[in-house]
Amino acid sequence: MLPACTQTQNSTQEQTSTEQTQLTAARNSGTIELTLVAYGVAKPLFSKMIPAFQEEWKSKTGQDVKFKESYGGSGAQTRAILGGLQADVLAQNLQSNIDPLVEKGFVSKDWSQRLPNQASPASSVMVIVTRPGNPKKIQGWSDLTGDRISIVAINPLTGGNARWGIMAGYGSTLKSQGEQAAENYLKGFVKNTKSLVSNGREATDAFVKNKIGDALVTFENEIIFTNDAIPEDYPYIVPATNIQADFPVTVIDKIADKRGTREVAEAFTKFLFSPKGQEIYAQAGYRPINKEAYEKHASQYKPVTTLYKISDFGGWTPVNKKLFANGALFDTAQAARTR
Repeated sequence: MLPACTQTQNSTQEQTSTEQTQLTAARNSGTIELTLVAYGVAKPLFSKMIPAFQEEWKSKTGQDVKFKESYGGSGAQTRAILGGLQADVLAQNLQSNIDPLVEKGFVSKDWSQRLPNQASPASSVMVIVTRPGNPKKIQGWSDLTGDRISIVAINPLTGGNARWGIMAGYGSTLKSQGEQAAENYLKGFVKNTKSLVSNGREATDAFVKNKIGDALVTFENEIIFTNDAIPEDYPYIVPATNIQADFPVTVIDKIADKRGTREVAEAFTKFLFSPKGQEIYAQAGYRPINKEAYEKHASQYKPVTTLYKISDFGGWTPVNKKLFANGALFDTAQAARTR
């Protein structure tokens, strides 16, 4: 009888051989397949981006690119890749969700330097969406902690959207009023949370379709898109003091190299920064880094007076430790809510 380790090794070799055979056949037939893994609300964006890239790549190389796509909570998507999901490209809404992939050797340490703007093709800000007519008279972050306000929020353990949303109000309060006021804001926000869902698209559906809550905190691009997709526009406030939410992208080096997809995977990530890709970001409600694309669509963006970046709070490592780690401020606020 062969030792178990030898059986496992043979099985792995057979799987690798099968994958290589499939990839060779795909190249010979003029097709290649990419798997794109992304945060939940990115689906409308990539429904436009992918066909545009496929057309351009085909015209340059004669090769067809087929895509498999996976959308979900940003934290859950990273865990899925670590658990075996074969992703060639990852589009994230939180840089710290790429860190575990670097630590485990899936992504090169220099990933953020391989593309412009630290590998983030576009940004957004956080908005407060209200019911038509804004019956609760919500005007800014502090109003979310008032009496008789119910909020649809995203679980920060699964969605990057949630962490940006919490940091927008918490960070604004921290900078203007100090640490104790910021902690009180977080406690009030959590206390008023009526529904805690796993990702941004679920939050939008809960608020818009299921009529849950008085307010929804989400990305500006999400409500711009939603207001184009529903019969009745939902009013929203862009608080004057806000935070810049970034959307980094990266090739998953370990998987792309194994599957032989690096060339086309890198081309796809670069396409996101091209004039055509930047135009598509703007059409989807994002704030592109390309000046011409931004100015062309400037009328859809509401002004922000003070725009913080996560670096203004020390970066995601200390922020996650203080707010979102086990036993940190969010957990403490949750525990107080249930008492």
